[in-house]
This record gives sequence, structure tokens and C-alpha cells, in this order.
Amino acid sequence: MALNFQNTLTKQKELFKLADPENKRVNFYACGPTVYNYAHIGNLRSYVFADVAYRALKFDGYQPKWVMNITDVDDKTIRGTIAEFGEKAKVDDLKKYTEKFTEAFFADLDKLNILRDQITFIKVTDVIPEIQDFIVKLIDKGYAYRADDGSTYFSIEKYQKDFGNYGELVGDKFLEGKKIGARVKVDEYEKDNLSDFALWKAHAIDDAQIFWDHPVLGKGRPGWHIECSAINQKAFGDQTTDIHTGGIDLIFPHHTNEIAQSEALNGKKFVNYWLHAEHLLVDNKKMAKSADNFYTLKDLENKNFDPIIFRYLLLQTSFTQKINFTWESLNSAQKGYENIKNKIKVLGSPTSSEPEVGLQETENYLANFAKNISSLNTAGALGLISKIFADKELTASQKLDLIKSFDQVFGLKLT
Repeated sequence: MALNFQNTLTKQKELFKLADPENKRVNFYACGPTVYNYAHIGNLRSYVFADVAYRALKFDGYQPKWVMNITDVDDKTIRGTIAEFGEKAKVDDLKKYTEKFTEAFFADLDKLNILRDQITFIKVTDVIPEIQDFIVKLIDKGYAYRADDGSTYFSIEKYQKDFGNYGELVGDKFLEGKKIGARVKVDEYEKDNLSDFALWKAHAIDDAQIFWDHPVLGKGRPGWHIECSAINQKAFGDQTTDIHTGGIDLIFPHHTNEIAQSEALNGKKFVNYWLHAEHLLVDNKKMAKSADNFYTLKDLENKNFDPIIFRYLLLQTSFTQKINFTWESLNSAQKGYENIKNKIKVLGSPTSSEPEVGLQETENYLANFAKNISSLNTAGALGLISKIFADKELTASQKLDLIKSFDQVFGLKLT
């Protein structure tokens, strides 16, 4: 089948192509978690999305190398570490603090039947030397500078002068009416802020004793955005990343800054296909602890929902569309899922042997499935299951074989 992805960079659905059509290897990167807390169900939607994209690539005969970062040092993880270990917390304490959330994240992936064993996870604290080297090279090229506060920043002005495409992931007119400001040190900020962002943050009292030293950069720790750029380079070398996934909230500033850093260093396109999953709302509102609508997978389990039901709910809506989570929708998804499983049980024990008469119908279903899944339209692909159950031209074994084949991409443990 021909895969067609909605590319955030071009704002169009595009045929997926590799530079070398004979080479089926795909450099596939998914933005991973910041392990300062338990992942909420909105975060988890983007990882299910990445898993479906990976499965679709495999289903079409590609050989994706799936890499995901584990952000175990940033503003949030440091604040959490200090809250637990005190104002003299060190790097080892940071690692202890983040490890428990990393393990909880892995457990969530397993519960959602995400193919964790196919992912190469790279922790930020394991690649500090690579990050430092990346930043020093940006300094040498004139795209980064050490400021009076001791931190090293990326020069948007210099990048824009040379490349002219800062913010194109957001949209062509992103820079209109905006002025490039001074500097911003925090990891996360809003679209109206075009200040130079920190690549290496000088050690401050707020960081306790969490820092790494470097002869050029001094004592400090990496900024958020440089982490993924360095990890992409470590994973794929100087090759362009074919596919980069993440939640839509990462488009700016995180992914925008990834592009700038990486293209400034390597002088070529960083990523060919940017795939983003839309927001998950709860009762039509953005999730927030203050709104009492902030849920983790454990909250679903506490209400006796198997996490695979949540995956089934997610697959009922295109990942490029917002989805509204309610307990009623999850309950409805459970009933639908159980109905499918019950019908499959009947297929698994046919009462009589039937001739294989539905061969053409089987091919038609496979073709329709491929058409839907080629654009990651899981909702359309799921709709085929009810048609298969009702099709009198197919034998029980043919129906079961089709569903088994489909579930290679769905990952719903249907059979």
C-alpha cells in the first residue's frame, strides 16, 4: 500500500517516500515523556499514535528504527527532585526521582500494548557529552553565544538571516508582526515570544547541586529543546530523520526549535515528515488538575477499565482530530470492544467446516483496510470489522484471519 501522511510541515497529506526507494529502513523518532510525574491520558494519546504509525510502516514492509527520548532533566524534573531530596540534591538524586516515573511510563506503554520492545529509549542524562558537543559546534558556527548570565543561547536572528524559515512548522505567516526579542531561559513559553532560547543553562541556586561541568559552557545543564536534536543525531547520525511524531502542543516552541538547531548545525533538512496528534479534551475542556479533570491510566483502572479499552476509544477517532474523553464514551467503548471479542470467540469455534468461497471478498477487505490505514485512518479501518462479521460470503476462518491481520496495526489484542 502507499502510505499518505498528514505532514505538519507542509500542511498537506503527502505520499510517504524515502530518498532511496530500495531501502526500507525508516528513521522514526517519537518525542518521549518528561518524567517528572505520571503520564496523563492526553500524553498517552500521542504514544498510541506513534505506535499505530510504527505498526503501519511495518505492515507495509518498511523497517523502521524507532527512537524515543526520556527527558530526565529539565525545569520540572529538577523542581520535583529538590522537593523530594532537598536543596542539596545532586544528579544521582535526580536520577532516582525520575527513574520511578520512567518505570511507570514503561508500565503504561505495556498496558496499552504499545510495542515497547521495538523502541530504543535514550535518556537525556546519558547523552550530556553529545549535547555539550552539539552546542559547542553551534557556537563555532555562530548560531549560539554565551551571555552575561553564563548561559548559552541560540540566536534566532542569525538563523533567520541564513535560513529564513524559523517557525514554518507553525505556519508561513508565523513571523508576521512579531519582533525577535532578547532571551528566554525557561524551557516552555508561548508563541508570541520569539526570544533566543537557552541551549545550556548556567548553574543557579534553584538547581541545587544538579549540574554538569564543561570547559567552554561552564557548570550547568541542557535546555529542553537541544535534547531531542542531540538524540536524533546520536540515533541517526547525519541522516535526515524520516518521521518525527509528537503531540500538537509540541509544535512550538519545542519542535520549531529542534528544526532551527539541527538545520543550523548540519545545513540540511532535519525531518521530512512531521506527524502530530491532536489534543485530548476531557468533558470538552483542556485537562488541568485545577479543573479536576486530570486523569492517568491508573484512574481508568481504578474504575475497572482495562487500558486496552482506552486504546480502542482512541482508535475510533482520527489522530489529527481532537477527541473528547468522557466516562460515558469510555463505557461505550468497553461495550463495543466486548461485543467484538464475543463475536470473535464464536468465530474461533465454528460449528461446521465451510468451503473457502469468499476469496475475492477477502481481497476486497484487505484492500479497503490498506486504503484506510495508509493515511492512519483507524476509525475507517475499525468500521470494517462489523462488515466482516455480517458478510455471509466469508467463512468463519476467513473472518478470523482478516481480523488477525488488521490487529497487527490496531494492537487491540482481539485474537
